[in-house]
Amino acid sequence: MKFFSLLVLGVVCLLTACVPHRELVNYQRDIPAATSQSIDNLPEIKIQANDVLSIEVFGPDEKIIAPFVNKSTTSANIIDVEAIQLGGYLVSDRGNIFFPQVGGVPVEGKTIVQVREMMVGLLEKFMKDPVVNVRLLSFRVTVSGEVNREGSFSIFNDRISIPEAIARAGGLSDYANRRNILLVRETNGQRYYERFDLTSADVFSSEYFYLKQNDLLYVEPIRAKGGAIRDQTSKTVPIITAVATILAVIINLTQN
Repeated sequence: MKFFSLLVLGVVCLLTACVPHRELVNYQRDIPAATSQSIDNLPEIKIQANDVLSIEVFGPDEKIIAPFVNKSTTSANIIDVEAIQLGGYLVSDRGNIFFPQVGGVPVEGKTIVQVREMMVGLLEKFMKDPVVNVRLLSFRVTVSGEVNREGSFSIFNDRISIPEAIARAGGLSDYANRRNILLVRETNGQRYYERFDLTSADVFSSEYFYLKQNDLLYVEPIRAKGGAIRDQTSKTVPIITAVATILAVIINLTQN
């Protein structure tokens, strides 16, 4: 009887594509023994063509700074991402923005800090001790594949890690291949590909751990999903039922 019970369980698992526990666990290997680890792989975000910047100017004299205040950006609802971006400064294909009174300003390839310092220097011609706040409004990453909520996600602090991006996408599905996460990144007209194994803690020390704007993460499925898609399930249910019924009859006969 025990043999037939195990046989029934095995057939059901086989036909319903059971996923082993090890396929569902992240960071199984290579966890460092130290209780703390320095963070030295923070990305240096550089401005790219088609990025959108928010540039806010502050000063003691409102009349002097009035020509430099972007009304659409300051009045936009923080929840409305599109409204915020429309109120920002678009980086042209040539890498420039057009700023009031100043004209064309080359920003491509510069960091947020460098742009802020440059704007302070340019505005000192018009006012004393200007205070400038610069933010990247178009920082967005896309997560697709075996996650629970595919999509593109706007980031307002220009710092997001691979696990955080996956969490925003609702986490990995039960059929995600944690050993093969693909990162696609475009920089300076070049496309780069990098793969990660989320079952290993080595991902935390990778130079790609923190994402950059417009990065794409793709999570491929494991083989077990091939037998679990809707069409396959509808085909295997009658088979499971028939096999279970036959085995139940056999078990009853052996008991009598």
